Amino acid sequence: MKRLRLLVVLGAVAIALPLGIATARATGTTGGTGTASVSIDPYADFDTAGTNIDVKLYVRCTGATVADVTLEQSPPETGSPVAVGSGPQPLVVCDGNTHSVGVTVFGAGFDTGYAKATATLLGVPGDIVKAKSSRTVYITQV
Repeated sequence: MKRLRLLVVLGAVAIALPLGIATARATGTTGGTGTASVSIDPYADFDTAGTNIDVKLYVRCTGATVADVTLEQSPPETGSPVAVGSGPQPLVVCDGNTHSVGVTVFGAGFDTGYAKATATLLGVPGDIVKAKSSRTVYITQV
């Protein structure tokens, strides 16, 4: 009987563990109007000059929407006092399904390492915030 209970408990843990890990990685928040959501890929990459950072988003929305991403990187990740940049992506497919969206952030002084990324989905017209998410990303050089 004890062995059966142990197997049941281990089975429940085995099922719950992957769900808990997936939830723990969801660091963003959604809000605003409708069922829009945005999440940020944990990796980004930059060109050799460190001025153009490519960030991948996963976006779900309806209606005309613009995705905007800001990045902020501080020492010791960068030699600059603070590297800050932002970039819009007006060509977001918003059909109610989740799609990958690439956003190029323009800035100066970025280097490989960790940075804080914030993604915002804005409705057009009116700049209504449909969803917003923040997370730490790791910038790599391609």
